[in-house]
Amino acid sequence: MLTIDHRAYHLYRDDAYYEYGMEVDKHSAYIPPSFIYLSFQAFKDACAKYGLSLSSRSIRDERMMSPWVRKRQEIPESIKPLGLIFRVGIDEDATAAQEALKDGRNVLALVPDASRAFPYHDQGEPTPEAFQSAASMLGIDPEGWALTRKSYWDSKTLIHWEEIETETTGRLFVTRDAFLSDGFFLEGYGFSVENQNEIQSLIKAFACFKTNLIRLSYRNVVQSWPTGEPLTVTVDVFNHGPDCGEVTLSIEIGLEFEALSPLERKILPLHSLKRTSFALQLVPCVDGNFPIITGASALLEDGSSCTVNSSELNLDVSPALESSQRSSVPQDDGTLSKLSWLREVLGRIDTGEDVSNLLELAQLDIKACLNRIRSVTEKIVFNYTRKNSIPHNANNLENAISALKKYGSFSDRTIGYLHTIRMIGNPASHATRATDPPLTDEDVRIVSYALACAVEEFIEKKAL
Repeated sequence: MLTIDHRAYHLYRDDAYYEYGMEVDKHSAYIPPSFIYLSFQAFKDACAKYGLSLSSRSIRDERMMSPWVRKRQEIPESIKPLGLIFRVGIDEDATAAQEALKDGRNVLALVPDASRAFPYHDQGEPTPEAFQSAASMLGIDPEGWALTRKSYWDSKTLIHWEEIETETTGRLFVTRDAFLSDGFFLEGYGFSVENQNEIQSLIKAFACFKTNLIRLSYRNVVQSWPTGEPLTVTVDVFNHGPDCGEVTLSIEIGLEFEALSPLERKILPLHSLKRTSFALQLVPCVDGNFPIITGASALLEDGSSCTVNSSELNLDVSPALESSQRSSVPQDDGTLSKLSWLREVLGRIDTGEDVSNLLELAQLDIKACLNRIRSVTEKIVFNYTRKNSIPHNANNLENAISALKKYGSFSDRTIGYLHTIRMIGNPASHATRATDPPLTDEDVRIVSYALACAVEEFIEKKAL
């Protein structure tokens, strides 16, 4: 959402009710329902549909505000508002608006209807003279938008607004505050189809900037996700600038995530205030609470930069979905996939050994599995020495491996792998001492990996 600094007097409906109650208690008499045209709650909700998040920074005495009201009105220092809404009253307001316009922010200036209802700064009500001075500073016609005590609450009143041309990168709009108050959203007050269309057209114009700006938001978001499991987030791309051609969007993700889909995307030409979407798939690698997207940048077709506004998206990553019992099962260890690969590759070669049940043997009988792997290795080595007439002791695997090294048949790494298989496989094939440690599935993982690496070179040299 694009943060808008809303400085008009009241944004939240309950604040307006509170103020109305204070006025009734103060005067001990019935007064017009000022809470209706003091409140901009309905306008705030309408803005949210176009990606604008209105946050109030009320100027009234904080001693009159409850702590939770003050808290919700705060805009974090890390967030720079992209727009400003304020009531035109004194030169100080006009100066703030001019600075916002120079900074590229869109500004909505509100002309007060019933000044009696709006306590203003420490000076009280805005005077016509002060209003005329502030309006003139912004290029607003003081006569056309004069202060008035007239009530605009009837269904025949037509809302109107205008954009004031500026030489800045920001856009300036002006209307009356009552036109955006809750009264023009309620049946029996100022509600009409024509007025709703005018309010909507103002919001659409206010949400569109002179400079290129795209906003990212996210769908199908989850609060928690396990490590190691692929997560898909739908990224919506909204164009809040003028019509633009193709845009190259680059996404930056946290170091705790691994991307499964491209982080650089080509966004097709987008009209102003239109949307496109794409799916971003990634895998969280460690548990904890982390931001998924840490930043984004965009380039236009001509190579110029485009501002990207991305909302914060954190994910609570939980530990992987596995128990201590499940994690101890041999097939859950990724390296045992080498056994499956060996079974598939060697199953197509006549080695004289049955390799179809290697995985089952690894679970049921470690010694039998190691013995089978060593026997397969013997057959592969002896077949190669026989076909290539390499002399060695016919029944000695160590002698045959040494002969392969002597004749330079394979790399030293493969020779080392074959010796590893022989050394670890020996206890499984021959009697062992009582003091020798028992064979474990760790030995199976080492031997199966060593044989797989050796077989890869045999295949590469067409020796199998």
